[in-house]
Parts: sequence; structure tokens; C-alpha cells
Amino acid sequence: MLVSEVPGILVAMPELKDTYFEESVILLCSYNTEGAFGLVMNHPSSIQVKDVLSKELQENAVFDLPLLVGGPVQPESFWAVHSSDFSVEETSILSPKINLSSAQDLLSPLASGQVVKSCQFGSGYAGWGAGQLDREIQEESWWLGPLDETLLLEMDYELRWDTTMKNLGFDLLNTTFSQKGMV
Repeated sequence: MLVSEVPGILVAMPELKDTYFEESVILLCSYNTEGAFGLVMNHPSSIQVKDVLSKELQENAVFDLPLLVGGPVQPESFWAVHSSDFSVEETSILSPKINLSSAQDLLSPLASGQVVKSCQFGSGYAGWGAGQLDREIQEESWWLGPLDETLLLEMDYELRWDTTMKNLGFDLLNTTFSQKGMV
């Protein structure tokens, strides 16, 4: 397995065109010998969070956010990546500034007026079996970079992939990418 800091950002390389993960920026939450787990953080769906909530919660403007498509696995899962100013016992602390909770844990507090600096809701996740992500990184389908909390919590979705590539040192206009492997 490649040695990395997790959580981190997993970014789809340009040769992953016409795939589910084209131009994806993934918050890599877990990566070990058993596999990897992450959440696509830059592919909003056409559905608003309020559209999947109960009638009483739909009226609350705090839920007028796009629902992120976190990946193709278990699309019925409903999660929230949020700033560290909110947590419950079941919350996973991913970094000093980023937490991961079940969306259900966050809905009532937000509806009741609790302020959370940053919150994004999504469904589904990306998963890799043992050794699979290692192979895909070696084939240059993905690039694993350091966690950028500001990018994930504050930047507009449509800017995240280009910005991540630039932050990793890739000049998308002048860099030639060759496809060495297939996902």
C-alpha cells in the first residue's frame, strides 16, 4: 500500500474522461490494507437536500443546498461533511476542521437554528477493495494529495477540481497526460 496521510484528497486525473469519476475530488476518509472509502465532494446533483426531507423540514431554507453525489456505492446512504463546530457521539473527526456525520444527526439541530459554519450533504460513497486503489494510483488514474480543508469546506463545487490540480502543481493547459492504465 502507498503511504499517505489520510484523510487526504484523491483527485481524478484527466484520463478518467467519460467515467463516473471524471474530474472528481474525493475526500479520502479511510485507506488501509482492507481497502479505501471516500466521498466525492464536487459533483452536486440536480436534487436539493430539502427534496429528500420530510415535509416539515422542506420549508427550512437552511436545506436549500444541492445534494452531492458522493459515489456509486450505497446511494441510499445520507451523510454530512461539516465543520468541526458540530459533533455528536457518532461523528467521525477527520481533521481539526472537518467532521463526518450521518445527515440524520444534523437535520434537527440545523432546523432548530443551530449554526454550523459549513455543511454539505450527500448520498452514496466511493469504495475500493483491498489493493484496488493502490493499483489505480500506480496506473496514474488518481493522484493522492494532502487534505485541503478550505477547499472542501468553502470553495464552490465547480472550482474544486481545477484548483486541486493547480495546487498539486499540474498546469492543465501545458501538461501532457498519458494514459498508462484503465480503471
